[in-house]
Amino acid sequence: MESLSLRRYSAQTTSHRHDHAQLVLPLDGPLEIEVAGAARRLQPGWLCVIAPGERHDFSADPALPFLTQDAHWLPPALLECPFLPLNGDQRRYLAFMRPLLERGQAPLGMGELWLRLLGQGRGISPRLNRVLVHMDAHLDQPLPTAELAAKACLGISRFNQLFASEMGTSPALYLQRRRLERAQDLLRLTDLAIGEVAARVGYQSQAAFSQRFIKVLGQTPSAWRRLHGGAGLPSESGEQPGA
Repeated sequence: MESLSLRRYSAQTTSHRHDHAQLVLPLDGPLEIEVAGAARRLQPGWLCVIAPGERHDFSADPALPFLTQDAHWLPPALLECPFLPLNGDQRRYLAFMRPLLERGQAPLGMGELWLRLLGQGRGISPRLNRVLVHMDAHLDQPLPTAELAAKACLGISRFNQLFASEMGTSPALYLQRRRLERAQDLLRLTDLAIGEVAARVGYQSQAAFSQRFIKVLGQTPSAWRRLHGGAGLPSESGEQPGA
């Protein structure tokens, strides 16, 4: 049993346990989950590993899809921590799998291959994992490379080399992506004004945030929010329509 499926969860907290192992990956928004005594607002780009028999409590926006995999075995590397980041190769394979699963066309053996890729390509050292957790918890702050390198107990040059080797990108580009992913969550799931969203993902000005958002996603934050059903739909200036 290495079954892969796309699932949705209830907004009400659910407690559950099962005899098989399970992997859960957010695709478009966060999952509130507690497992092995650790609670996390799990964001896209992260993996939750649930060992057999482990109780887990979870809730999410019912509109959001999650990739879930039930498995009778797990590579040992996946049992080191309940929350693990995906590296570049894993993100790319996830992007390949998703449309196949949405169309019900997943080929036989894809689940086992995905597990092996997660295990063999884990490659996330404990010191870098500390940095990734720190980045996710402080996206509203500047997070200079020197601070991140110190968190990993490395010099800047060695830290940059390690990050590129394990994550397939630079710390700056990874941080930029995480800021925009968090911004998308806030735009879709809250009615915060655009300026407040910008501040919560580390931009000192709304203009700079909007400029970066347009460059990467091709739309203004307000237009993206309207298209993706964000709550409240404040305007680009932060005012509610008709106010």
